[in-house]
Amino acid sequence: MPALPPVDTLPRWIRQHPRSHEIESAYNICLDLEDWIQHRADLGKEKEKALIHCRILGYLFLHFPSDNIGPFVREIVTISGKHQALLDLGERFYVYFVKLFTYKKGRTPMPSSHPSRLSVDDLVAKVEDELKDAPQNHQKAKKLALIRDGFQCVVTKVYDRRTMYDNRTLQQAVLDGADAKCTECAHIFPESISSEITPENYAATVWAVLDRFGYRNLRQDLNGARIHRLENVMTMEAGVRLDFDELRIYFTATEVPNRYKLEAFREICLCQRPRYVTFSTPDADKYPLPNPTYLAIHAACAKVAHHSGAAEHIEEVLKRMEDTLVLAEDGGSSDVLYTAMLSSIHTLAV
Repeated sequence: MPALPPVDTLPRWIRQHPRSHEIESAYNICLDLEDWIQHRADLGKEKEKALIHCRILGYLFLHFPSDNIGPFVREIVTISGKHQALLDLGERFYVYFVKLFTYKKGRTPMPSSHPSRLSVDDLVAKVEDELKDAPQNHQKAKKLALIRDGFQCVVTKVYDRRTMYDNRTLQQAVLDGADAKCTECAHIFPESISSEITPENYAATVWAVLDRFGYRNLRQDLNGARIHRLENVMTMEAGVRLDFDELRIYFTATEVPNRYKLEAFREICLCQRPRYVTFSTPDADKYPLPNPTYLAIHAACAKVAHHSGAAEHIEEVLKRMEDTLVLAEDGGSSDVLYTAMLSSIHTLAV
């Protein structure tokens, strides 16, 4: 878990900000909090979690997902010197921002097959007809994303195996050397953020945290069934989706519209995967592309989670959950229970 870097490493856009002095002062508050934690011997086992919560606040300055950093800075300044209040704020970002993106989001329901083995054009027409005026859900989002993404994983470009079995054109492509594997519908913002499938107070708190990033329209964009809008979903091979869901890989925008650099914190996650991914669509109005803002927030969360140590901590806790059959009576497994309770909220979306 790396320590927070010095203040002079803040991004250039912050150093050039008209209120850079105020932003730097707020960041120094996080540095002071980190130093305070390091010298508090009485924190014991709680020191690691306290450092994670502190560093989440600090690394948000380096990877803030928007230019509207003012409200976040003012909140830090307002509670300056109140160590526990700052740690509580960091914990809220941990629970409602980092964990929002890191919990498993459920497998894609299997789309219905097409036994008539239609051509690709006929298949598209049939799916569009099936979905006409239908309420949006995970399975329908999967079908629409498949059409937009050419029945392929957006990263590896392998064909969807289930579709391939029902389509002569795709079968011929595979016979000619193309690959086909199981694909899933990956949500950028997970289904668990929808107030229709989670407790209202949980969803409201998530929106409140995201509001701090200056994205006040996100609630309107993604609430309820709109979580399945095409701008929030992509077709991904199962392994790619797993790495995306668990913040091992993320997309960084380039100067070319709809072209992203695929990045990761471990080189192995990029093995046999392209360094650049270009999203395309046969019809931008009917099949809009993944939203750049959603991808930017996901990328920011990935960076904050890994640099702060939060991602490693979550992975360790989840492994302990898998290994723990009976919780210790003395409360030694309370962190496991706490994470399991939070996880249960997210699994309601499965």
